Amino acid sequence: MKASISVKKIISVFVAVLLCFCVSSCDMGQNETTTQGEEESTEPVIPGGSLSVPYTSVDSLNPFFTESVLNSVPISLVYRSLYKLDTSFSAVRDLAASETVSGLNIKVYLVSDLVFSDGGELTAEDVVYSFECAKKSYLYSSTLESISSCTQGEDGSVTFTLKEYDENALNVLTFPIVERGTAATEDFLPIGNGFYQFSQDGIRLSLKANLKYAGELPEIGTVRLTDVKGNISPENLVSASEIDFYYSDLADANIAAVNASVTGVYLNNLVYIGVNHENVNLVLASFRQAISYAVDRQAIAESAFRGYARAAAVPFNTSWSRYSASPLASSLSLSSQGEKTAQLLSANGFGEGGLPLELTLICNEGNSFMRNTASLIAQALKPYNVNVTVKLLSAENLEKAVKAGEYDLYLAEIKIPATMDLSQFFIQGGAASYGINFENCRSDEEYFRYKNGEITFEEFIDVFNSDMPFIPILYRNGRLCYTRKVTSEMTVTEGSIFGDIYNWTFSD
Repeated sequence: MKASISVKKIISVFVAVLLCFCVSSCDMGQNETTTQGEEESTEPVIPGGSLSVPYTSVDSLNPFFTESVLNSVPISLVYRSLYKLDTSFSAVRDLAASETVSGLNIKVYLVSDLVFSDGGELTAEDVVYSFECAKKSYLYSSTLESISSCTQGEDGSVTFTLKEYDENALNVLTFPIVERGTAATEDFLPIGNGFYQFSQDGIRLSLKANLKYAGELPEIGTVRLTDVKGNISPENLVSASEIDFYYSDLADANIAAVNASVTGVYLNNLVYIGVNHENVNLVLASFRQAISYAVDRQAIAESAFRGYARAAAVPFNTSWSRYSASPLASSLSLSSQGEKTAQLLSANGFGEGGLPLELTLICNEGNSFMRNTASLIAQALKPYNVNVTVKLLSAENLEKAVKAGEYDLYLAEIKIPATMDLSQFFIQGGAASYGINFENCRSDEEYFRYKNGEITFEEFIDVFNSDMPFIPILYRNGRLCYTRKVTSEMTVTEGSIFGDIYNWTFSD
């Protein structure tokens, strides 16, 4: 009986050991399979979605050689910059990890462990190379005019030296960063480290997801580049769903009808009335103020510019964070103030019951925005016995007439630098200083005091509105058209049309 028990015990032990072995083997197999699966899931895979955007083969896709707005859009998907501007025109870090400012020097430290799409390390040397390319380029040379040099430090930092102090200098460090040595000629497609990289499939050029991108990739793995040739309208291509996006800065004032979704894009383009201070009446600030009060800026933005503009009673961009944070943002009227116009004119013997005032307003005949604005200004002043004759000129003849002083008022648009610098209005010979008599104004001196930090933003605006050396009207917008397969709300800026593409959602 004992022998029998011993055999059972041996058999039980054998079975137990065998079961443990089997279970362990199964566990090992399961763990091995799970580990392999996890390793496979970490391998980056190009997402399957695709979109189509236009470009032109007539122009280069090298960011330092391109000259067209059309090509600058897909380029922004391939390259990143030290900083980018948000919708409030404030600098936001992109490749920059931090910065220190000391006098005229701005030292920028890069985000660590960055690589280009080919796997090469992104270093300060690449930033210096990119800066030197950008300084000579069509798109970035004027933007970087305020920076005299860029040097790399032993600690991996980059130092930019300014020609003069500017608290908004980070706003111009938005040029593309490319791998050094890859941007020599217009035929080169430089290596970047953005969402996408250039891909050549036979004769077809496209953008493929950059699998070495340091961040979340968009759902869209491929961006097809569609060459827009001849008289083909990109708006028509969007309407027909042959392309999915088209951005225009509306410089030609052409707002073609489109069967697609649209959104405005904030620009830093100021539209204003230039005033000839040599006119015996307009030399008086009270007359310039009277005209300003008569103008309904909101109506011009909505009507003449068909909503693609933001009314402005100050020379600064009303979307700029500095302005929106100021009490002025809610205190200045954007509509006409007829009573003030009547009072100022009456005090000088003009107005409805006084002498008539005859003025000539010149503008660009080829721009419907300007023609419509001129018409609205003339209508606004007519009730006050101010007769405005609108004279339409070609762009070339308009420039000649402005330089020769052959006008009382002129309509113009100027691209304000990203630093919000208004110096071109307030220096002798500045690009926007025509007509201004600096001997009878304080605005020029007070502007540079503001720029140097001697007076506040609000104090300068008070002086400006008292002087009214020229009359701000609005800041213009661009337009992005896109097919309705994009179902998410987009945050769009001029320098980064696809800046938040990683948040976009799509439907077939």
